[in-house]
Amino acid sequence: MRICCAFCVFVLAVCSIHAQTTVLALEAPVGGITYYTSRDTIIQIRWSGVEDTIAVQLDYSPDDGRNWIVIADSAKGLTYSWNVKGLAPSTNYRVRVVQLRLPGANDNVIYSGHSSPVEDAYWAPDNDRVVSVAGEAHVWSSKASANSPLLALPTGRASYSGVRWSADSSKIITCSDDNAAKIVDAVSNTIVSSITHPDVVTKVELDPTGSWLFTKCDDNRTRVYNLPGAVPQAVHNAGSSMDDMVINADGTRVVLCAGDARVFGRRTGLPNTFNKHAICALSAAFSPDGTLICSIGGDATIRLWNQSTAVESWSVSDVANREGVRCVTFAPDGASVAVGMSDSTVTIWDVATGVLKGKLSGYNGAVRMVTYSPDGTMIAGASDDNFARLHRADDFSPIASFQHGNDVNVVRWSERGDRLLTTSRDGTARIWQVLPVILLADTSDLFAIAPPPPSFVRFTASGDTLEIGETTTINFRTEGSQFLGLADIDSVELRISYDASALRWVSSSKEPFASLDETITDSAGVRRMRDVVFFRIPLDTTDAELFTATLQATLGQDSITAMTYDRITQIGRGPGTRIEKRSEPILIRGICRVGGGPRMFNPLGEPLTARGIVKPYGIVLEGTLAENAPATIDVYDLGGRLLWSDCTTPSEETQRAYVRTLPSEIISGVAVVVVRTEHQQASTVISEASR
Repeated sequence: MRICCAFCVFVLAVCSIHAQTTVLALEAPVGGITYYTSRDTIIQIRWSGVEDTIAVQLDYSPDDGRNWIVIADSAKGLTYSWNVKGLAPSTNYRVRVVQLRLPGANDNVIYSGHSSPVEDAYWAPDNDRVVSVAGEAHVWSSKASANSPLLALPTGRASYSGVRWSADSSKIITCSDDNAAKIVDAVSNTIVSSITHPDVVTKVELDPTGSWLFTKCDDNRTRVYNLPGAVPQAVHNAGSSMDDMVINADGTRVVLCAGDARVFGRRTGLPNTFNKHAICALSAAFSPDGTLICSIGGDATIRLWNQSTAVESWSVSDVANREGVRCVTFAPDGASVAVGMSDSTVTIWDVATGVLKGKLSGYNGAVRMVTYSPDGTMIAGASDDNFARLHRADDFSPIASFQHGNDVNVVRWSERGDRLLTTSRDGTARIWQVLPVILLADTSDLFAIAPPPPSFVRFTASGDTLEIGETTTINFRTEGSQFLGLADIDSVELRISYDASALRWVSSSKEPFASLDETITDSAGVRRMRDVVFFRIPLDTTDAELFTATLQATLGQDSITAMTYDRITQIGRGPGTRIEKRSEPILIRGICRVGGGPRMFNPLGEPLTARGIVKPYGIVLEGTLAENAPATIDVYDLGGRLLWSDCTTPSEETQRAYVRTLPSEIISGVAVVVVRTEHQQASTVISEASR
């Protein structure tokens, strides 16, 4: 997507008929809404006030209108589906709808009231005015051409070389051949301070706060002032004839370009010196983050180096032409650097590798200044061929050319990147309308695009207290649900287990789709039966009952158990939710006794049994098993000698029943059959005589 300037949201130019009959209104999105990245990948933009056949431009801003990015440049039909997937989270999004027209000659502004070549010009922070300097210093309205300025600064006639307007709008700084940097109160148009230097002051710079002033003097020194103080906090020596002075984005560092390049802080201290240029350093630029410097030299080289260590990353040379380099600037994202050449080109270099990315052609003279638009999509160059030219930053193709009557000295973008301020030796300063003009516009209030807040749900199973043999209904439900709608979970798969030695499954309000039996060893080393059931349940976005299950108590002796969530699998396309599991205890009271001892019930409600049945072919031993676990079958004589032994099979354990035909030779008289499991024992007496 192409980033455009941050146009004013109110109407800049409206034809009289439209002003009376048409109001372009943005219907959606509205402010105050949060769109979540997990769910809201499409935002419907709707507008009204024009025919559905009229094309409009749709833009969005992630930073409360400071920068705008084109969504669609010719949307029709009064609605548009905007795909927001992948956009960075922010609470400062806005959308606007704009009806545009192409810029024309009448949109350009010319200031012709100077008596000599215009050396510099600067935008006021609100972009409604500009200040320009030639043989005098003038303030102009940025909206209309004029021969006479709004204000003539009271700094007198001189040969001015530079001017700056502080970011807080309060002051304008000029420098000239009267050996002074003059500070003018921008509101009262009075001189606040005139800071005298020992020689001509050729350049001034202000930090973003407007508190720190840097001056470049022809005595080859840069002086740093903490305004409103007029005593320098530091005087930095370039060591030889100084060609340029450049500060970093936050005004904490300054590089002096002379025989070598020297980097200083705002206060007194030793510099980091870069001396790889064979002849001299002509100019330089700090990267946006301030860590790198790209310098250009009289030896026709371009060199990238670290500002704190002066270690070079790469260098290239204009070997073919040896015509040299004139100016340098970084792209706003710091990925590219543009260099104006004497051979009538601008070269674009990859900062990471030093590889040539492309050239901007069409110039017929040395390029004296080059600058990227605030959004980094366009590059403007000022040339000695009387033209300022615009190029696309992505494919370097030409966009427009703006002609003066003589060499162009300066190109400066407006804050919103819609207009370009130029100065020339023809005695004029001009503003060129670069981007289309807004006829009608409407902008949404702030809305947010954000990752979903953490969602949560707790799965619970109720408990009970009951006597052995009684039944209970256990409720399975969700509670404490938070933002489940943003988790985008359709359903859950539940694995629920219970102690089959203590509980028998009777029924449930929803049928499980699978079940299985397991044998586990508990923390006390006791083997227990565990049954597992599986459910697939749709997940509601609020607290809800999942299902109920009816169970019978089959094991007494004050047993404590529970219906346990072993595993909960989330099914859906979303990020899912954080889950807690809670099962209330089930207390089973009572003891069943057989023969004076405790008796365990199996899940069918029957004890471990053993009985002998006389058949014509022998004695058959059969019985029930109280649990799905191994059992041994032993036959003893009355003296306690083991006559025969066997074990149950896995199939018998699953079926909870066994059958054996005892060998006839082992029975001679009376014998005792003992069946044992880990938890219990049953016995019966058989007699050979009973046959």
